[in-house]
Amino acid sequence: MDPDEHRRGGSGRPPVSRPGRRQPAARRTAQSRSGGPRRTPPPRRAAPRRERPAPPPPRTPYDDVPYEDAVQDDAFAPEDVRAALPPEDPAGGQARSGRTERRGKAKRGKAKRGKAKSAGRPSGRPPAPERRPAPARRAGGPGPKLYFGAAAVLGVLVLLGVGAVALSGGDSAPKPGAVTDAKIGRPAGTGPSPTSYSSSPSGAAYAGIAARSADPQPLTAGEVFPSSAAKLPLPEGKVSVKLRAKRLDGDCAAAVWGGSVGEELGKGGCTQAARGIYSDTEHGYALAVAVFNLAGSADADRFVARLETTIGAGFVRPLEAPAPLDRFGRGFGMARGLAMGHFAVVSWTQRLDGKGDEKDENLLSLLIEGGKAPAVLGRAARGTG
Repeated sequence: MDPDEHRRGGSGRPPVSRPGRRQPAARRTAQSRSGGPRRTPPPRRAAPRRERPAPPPPRTPYDDVPYEDAVQDDAFAPEDVRAALPPEDPAGGQARSGRTERRGKAKRGKAKRGKAKSAGRPSGRPPAPERRPAPARRAGGPGPKLYFGAAAVLGVLVLLGVGAVALSGGDSAPKPGAVTDAKIGRPAGTGPSPTSYSSSPSGAAYAGIAARSADPQPLTAGEVFPSSAAKLPLPEGKVSVKLRAKRLDGDCAAAVWGGSVGEELGKGGCTQAARGIYSDTEHGYALAVAVFNLAGSADADRFVARLETTIGAGFVRPLEAPAPLDRFGRGFGMARGLAMGHFAVVSWTQRLDGKGDEKDENLLSLLIEGGKAPAVLGRAARGTG
């Protein structure tokens, strides 16, 4: 009997089955079936449990570690795969504690995120550098095409503005010959009218003064009725009329009567009305002349044509003068309207006694002489010269 066995409590006898306890039957093996020795397969080696890497902490905008700091030299050192794995634990307590500790280190060391990521890679390869996402454009924001289009439109507007300033000479004030509706007063409601009237539109001879913008200088009384025109002798005959009175008005309504005539002058941009009256008391003839400064030849054409329809309801007012001219407009009279560029010239002649007819040669000659306005003819000559 072995002494050690006695200390263990053995008696040296073979074991005997205890009553009431059933022993398991012997398992039948391949050796018992075939009679030969059984080949025992080598024991399977348990695969090492890989630790699941801890998820990275949430990124903070513009808080990434620079690339040269994230990739360290020790990240390329060879590592033992088994050494990186924790020892096996049935309860898995050590693995969980390792992950918890690794999460804490990752949160405390955001600046050393590169080392934390490279330490858990079993392959030993360096981690790829992280790329910063490009700032996304806000939805619905203006694209580059819109900016370029707006810049092009702005450039065109600037060029147009510069061109307008250059054409206008850089002066914002209206020019004297600007085409605008003139503000005239209210003309008289009644007045005299001639017996007959005719009109003619402007011709090519007055093309140089077709617009007041090309001839902006205002008229003067001395220009319209110069000293050289103080006496108008007729080519044939003994009649010679002399200038008895003259006047220049800035309100054209003073030179006409009738609402429709005044309205036409306002539309035509009338800014001046010059009037004069002549007479030959010896032979009993008289002549009234009126010159209107309008915006353009079209306005002058329209005004002289309008007077054909307003006889008896509106016409040019003869300038007042002492007797015997105070009776001008009574009896038979002949009138004629001429458009001469942007000017309208109206001449009106009659006998002082109110007699006569259309066959009177002196009346016809006076109409022609009255239409030869020296101021208008001189401007037309300078405009075409």
